[in-house]
Amino acid sequence: MVSVAALGHGDLYRSGDPGLVVTDASLAELLQDTRRTVWVCGPGLGLDAARAALPPLLAAGRQVIADADALGAHAGQPRALRGCAILTPHEGEFTRLFGPPGPDKPAAVRAAAAQCRCVVVLKGADTVIAAPDGRLAINDSAPPWLATAGGGDVLAGIAGALLAQGMPAWDAACAAAWLHGRAAALHGPGLIAEDLAPLIPLAIRAALGKDGGA
Repeated sequence: MVSVAALGHGDLYRSGDPGLVVTDASLAELLQDTRRTVWVCGPGLGLDAARAALPPLLAAGRQVIADADALGAHAGQPRALRGCAILTPHEGEFTRLFGPPGPDKPAAVRAAAAQCRCVVVLKGADTVIAAPDGRLAINDSAPPWLATAGGGDVLAGIAGALLAQGMPAWDAACAAAWLHGRAAALHGPGLIAEDLAPLIPLAIRAALGKDGGA
């Protein structure tokens, strides 16, 4: 089960999809519930709120995917992200955290993963995924129309869902990147971020070799 921790702004979410589970409880209160094992921290949060939220999440031993504002809030301070399970920067966020990836993206992402001691996913047409132990994958399943506002937030959510089901961080990051790209390919041009979620089940079927179309 997924909840949106709205931190006092729940009405903004309750006016949308009726299937959303929204809570206005404080972060301290939410962390008392040990069932909340995986957190996606950053999308839509704001820099100050993300900067405040990340330390207690890590201190509580939760699995955290840091994305969006959680990355921007720690520009130039990558060690503050140690303890996260997965980081999902695009190239601009990566540059602000670690410096430009340069011509050797695999080496840069490997170094970033070792520095932060977590899986790093550098998003792009050739998404590079590295683990702190040196494992590396390059995912090229993303079509160009996946470069749309909010698309990366969906990727972080997919990875979070896989983590919550017990998948290790490395496997969750790799699977999420492939499923994300496959869902976009199934949709075709004209994609917006909200189109992706309904296509994830079809992408999973494609990954299992059951069907999945072009």
